Amino acid sequence: MSLSDQKPKFHHLQRYGAQTLLTAVTVLICACTRAPSLHSDTADTDSLTVHVCSAIPYNHIDIFVFADTLTRQLEFHRRLGSRTFINLPACKGDKLVVALANVQGSFGALPERYSTMERLTMDYADEDPAAPLQAGQCHAEAGKMTELDILPLLCPVSIGRISLDENAPLEEAVVQLLNVNERAEILRSDGFHPSATLDSPETLRHPHIMLQEFQFDIGSLPQDAGITLWCYPNEDEDGPGGRCTALRISGRLRGKTKEYLVPLGPVHRGKGLEVDIELK
Repeated sequence: MSLSDQKPKFHHLQRYGAQTLLTAVTVLICACTRAPSLHSDTADTDSLTVHVCSAIPYNHIDIFVFADTLTRQLEFHRRLGSRTFINLPACKGDKLVVALANVQGSFGALPERYSTMERLTMDYADEDPAAPLQAGQCHAEAGKMTELDILPLLCPVSIGRISLDENAPLEEAVVQLLNVNERAEILRSDGFHPSATLDSPETLRHPHIMLQEFQFDIGSLPQDAGITLWCYPNEDEDGPGGRCTALRISGRLRGKTKEYLVPLGPVHRGKGLEVDIELK
């Protein structure tokens, strides 16, 4: 299906693919042949059972089966509901299985090779914490069951108890994430060092993942904030040349605007942060 003469059905992946990698653009925007049918000779076919493991429920999941050969060509794709045990037809031999959960829209074209899939990225601006994109991969063998762990790119940052070392309260206080990784490779597990970061929630699909208001004035007595924000993995350190993700807490102190910066340090995929804060 060519996307030059009709509206893309799978705008979500096309959008961030087009913003990042020419390879992704070629596969997701140009006309592309779907995965070839399995060999008709039953002696060459088998089944593949995948147990998808996720700490977060998902609405639906896309399973891609690539031949674990030199070219790693796509053999099979299927979109399924929220089940976790999945049985698929497969040619005999070793496989590389990729799972993407909660992808928005439908596929207009499929990545023909694993080399394209592993380069795809996701935009932070398009994320929904209620149904975050999750992804994972594993090696498998036809005829056997394999475990496949999937993880979201979104990392929760939970603010626990917060207080202010002042004799006056911080009023009308808000908290915002700064230096958020703008996009991330879907299948990457570590080594997240952003080439671009975001500091504004205005362009986000769900701005509350980056910016929220405190429901109370922040004073000298610690209070439970009850606030969770979400960012992408960012393993940069704080300091000269580093662009680690940080919290900026701002409000009015004695009638004047006051800001506090709280660096978070490295944020790793699959690991949330819980922080207690004393503003000084």
